[in-house]
Amino acid sequence: MNNDDDGSTQEDASQAGSDSDGHDHEIDHTLGHPEEQIEVTMESDDDAHHFVPHVVHVEPGGTVTWVLDSGVHDTVAYHPENASVLPSATEQRIPDGTDPWASDVYGTAGETFELTFEGEGVYDYTCTISGHGHRGGDHHGGGHHGGDQTHESTGMVGRVIVGDPDLDPDGQPALRSPSDELPEAARHELEQFNHQTRNALQEH
Repeated sequence: MNNDDDGSTQEDASQAGSDSDGHDHEIDHTLGHPEEQIEVTMESDDDAHHFVPHVVHVEPGGTVTWVLDSGVHDTVAYHPENASVLPSATEQRIPDGTDPWASDVYGTAGETFELTFEGEGVYDYTCTISGHGHRGGDHHGGGHHGGDQTHESTGMVGRVIVGDPDLDPDGQPALRSPSDELPEAARHELEQFNHQTRNALQEH
């Protein structure tokens, strides 16, 4: 995986339907038909925070660009190496042997973070920012255990599917049921991602 954090973004998500949690899961592109480049926006609306689209599908060697639309956000992979900025990252949800990413914190509309995904697989990530615009891991009592609620706690999670990966959870940690250590809203979204991913790739 190659990243570029000089002001460009990448990543795209798509989901079907809409949910009572306020996350609009419209399909922005068709899963099962990977693209070479996809853009994902990072947005805040009142008390809701979103990656749009939620789930994206790129070719091996494809690029995702995250673009800040509104609010203050970052994009951080679920991996133990990111535990200092994401307390719940002790659960790995990217393929084994993959370098995890953790972007800078972005607060100016138009800022971007770009990542190229070389290896097939399923990659889950979240936003670690709290209500005061700081990373949840930067303050005692952050995250979903108390104190300021992080954007992860509101269900601001996303997924990148690369290529045509094996759907065996033993080889794709992201396809496992999310740990109870994750915030409830994040678990709910990730379970929906798993259902959507299996349906799309099995039909492909």
